[in-house]
Amino acid sequence: MKKSAIVLAAGSLLAGSAFAQSSVTLYGIVDQSIRFQTNSSANNDNSWELTNGAVTNSRWGLKGSEALGNNLKAIFQLENGFDPDTGRANQGGRLFGRQAYVGLSGDFGTIKLGRQYTEGFNFFGDYDPLTIGNYTNNAWPFFLTNFRNDNVVSYGGKFGGLDVGASYGFGEQPGSMSQNQYWGARAAYTYGPFGIGGVYQEVRNTTGQKQQMWGAAGKYSIGPAKIFLGYIGGQDRTGSVDASLNFTGGATQNPVPAGGNFAANPRKDTIGYIGMTYQATPALALTGVFYGDYVENVNGVNDNNGRRYTGVLLAEYSLSKRTQVYGTVDFNKVSGGTITEMPGRNNQTGAAVGIRHIF
Repeated sequence: MKKSAIVLAAGSLLAGSAFAQSSVTLYGIVDQSIRFQTNSSANNDNSWELTNGAVTNSRWGLKGSEALGNNLKAIFQLENGFDPDTGRANQGGRLFGRQAYVGLSGDFGTIKLGRQYTEGFNFFGDYDPLTIGNYTNNAWPFFLTNFRNDNVVSYGGKFGGLDVGASYGFGEQPGSMSQNQYWGARAAYTYGPFGIGGVYQEVRNTTGQKQQMWGAAGKYSIGPAKIFLGYIGGQDRTGSVDASLNFTGGATQNPVPAGGNFAANPRKDTIGYIGMTYQATPALALTGVFYGDYVENVNGVNDNNGRRYTGVLLAEYSLSKRTQVYGTVDFNKVSGGTITEMPGRNNQTGAAVGIRHIF
């Protein structure tokens, strides 16, 4: 994604010294789709909606840098997520809910301080065929990554084919280092057409209970095609994963069983996926992916196990370097304990068409 820069200032650091150049870039994506979905209520009604994009969520942001000499730069990024159909802000109405950080970048790598993506999200953004989707129906495996975290100090570096990252989120809870805490680490290596890597992270809630995720993935490029294979594992004693996936759109949806205890019976996910992207023409890209999950102790109930399967097809066509149109189809099916992730029947089929503009 190429973005034009607006040069704001260039000033003298010291008398007789060279000029340091500072730049700020305004950028964004506006992405809207018309989506149809079956079994969207407890009565198994179909639904039509105008909603955010299938893969990319709409956003606008500011980012900038200042050259400090010796290949060292000061950097910042502020990014807002929004819904074009209503104009409302995402991420709970935050002004810069997607990213908000300042840092330094140089030959040693990059250090950032602020609200940032988690290491799980950073890793699988490169190793998922959809680069992590935007609908719940095509992105649910990556809810385990938590997407973003507050109060984070991170490091990232690239050295030849090696790409590494580590981050720590301060819990900021007086008297405790472990409550609200986050930390994660990732590493990936690219050699020619091959790429492989892994990630591990932990997020703690206000009582210190852990939600852990780990994963490994690989990719291989052959001509215009790229093949992906990945694994995501998780154990959640906080209840956050079930809370984010359970359908809560009405009083008569599939009921959550009583008596759940997440600390004693943590949810455990074992997710595998395989997929491929294919650049059919310079303008047309095709993607297909299948995800499968075996879940234990759903909703904190011992031996309440279940499965979820998802298949997604996506076609994207570039009208220009900045504008694409696309169509997508997805199918989801749940069984056993994961039935609470659907409002009525145990399956949903979705289809959408949309347009994305990048600026």
